[in-house]
Amino acid sequence: MTQGFAFLALGILALVLALFLAWVLYRLTRTLSAVEELVVTTTEEMRETLPEVRESIGNVNELTAGVNLGLRAVGSGAVEMGGRLRISLKGPANTAAAAAHGVKVGAVTLWRSLVEGE
Repeated sequence: MTQGFAFLALGILALVLALFLAWVLYRLTRTLSAVEELVVTTTEEMRETLPEVRESIGNVNELTAGVNLGLRAVGSGAVEMGGRLRISLKGPANTAAAAAHGVKVGAVTLWRSLVEGE
């Protein structure tokens, strides 16, 4: 009797376990189907937008080439202007430096005479 009850309980348990596993596999199948549909849709959308992305990248490349060309022109112009400015300011800069040195020497001499005079 107990052996018969044990076999009956084991059979019911196996049946419940089989039903649970069938339900899990059914849910897994539905989930995988949804994921497959999402992947297919995403792949199709990427194939449709890829030419637009390539075109946009081409436009960006053209813009950066134009900017590089402009920066080179501005850079060479700035170097040339800097050279001209250095040449044209060399005389006034030397004059200002000499005047500053003269003021410094005069201030030191005045300070010494004030300190020694006290």
